Amino acid sequence: MSLRSFLSSRTGKNFYNICYCWGACLVILGAVLKIMHAPYDNLFLMIGLFTEVFIFFISGFDEPSREYKWERVYPILNDKNANTDPTVTKYNVKNVMNSTHSKALQQLNKNVETLNELYINKLNEMYEAQIKQLKNGASSADLQESTRKLADEIAVLNEKYKKMLETIN
Repeated sequence: MSLRSFLSSRTGKNFYNICYCWGACLVILGAVLKIMHAPYDNLFLMIGLFTEVFIFFISGFDEPSREYKWERVYPILNDKNANTDPTVTKYNVKNVMNSTHSKALQQLNKNVETLNELYINKLNEMYEAQIKQLKNGASSADLQESTRKLADEIAVLNEKYKKMLETIN
């Protein structure tokens, strides 16, 4: 395995990170010991500095990060005369709301509101049914059954939400 492929691997990146951090720690420790005139201060400083030299040497073999061509995704980046003022651009939110998409957005908003109302109404119905059961002295089996029904209703509504989100995306 070559040094370049090793440094590109997960193990190589972990090794590089550990060496880099330990080298920096030893340099700082050596500098602190040097300031304090402690024993072995020169040794710690030199070990840390040599570790950093080693790290900077092997970093020359590391693959550089990939440059992305953002102008392919956003062609406006190539246009020197592009208008970047959000209040003037043709894709302003106000313009989108007034365009042909307006009907679709209004219908989607209406569907979401209807689904929200349905969700809240179902939850309220089931909650009220459970309270009535508690007041009437229902058994724990009855409460478990109504709780299971509530969970089933929530699961059905969540599926509807999921489908709606999938159509939006």
